[in-house]
Amino acid sequence: MNTVSMNNLWNYLQGLSLTANNRKWLADRLIENSTDCAMSDTEIREGLNHAFTQLNELKAGKRKSRSVEELLYEL
Repeated sequence: MNTVSMNNLWNYLQGLSLTANNRKWLADRLIENSTDCAMSDTEIREGLNHAFTQLNELKAGKRKSRSVEELLYEL
């Protein structure tokens, strides 16, 4: 979910008139789901190793990157 969608969702949730019980229920569901998505230490290390490998390849001229304009256009 991108930032705009997240902001829209947040604005929607703030606009709801929720009881204390409803807020607790929603908070519990959000926390419950967030633990399912958490990355393990191993996954984080592997991701960082992959990113640094690509960065070293870029510095050595073995990999090409996109321009800032292309990246911004993708967003």
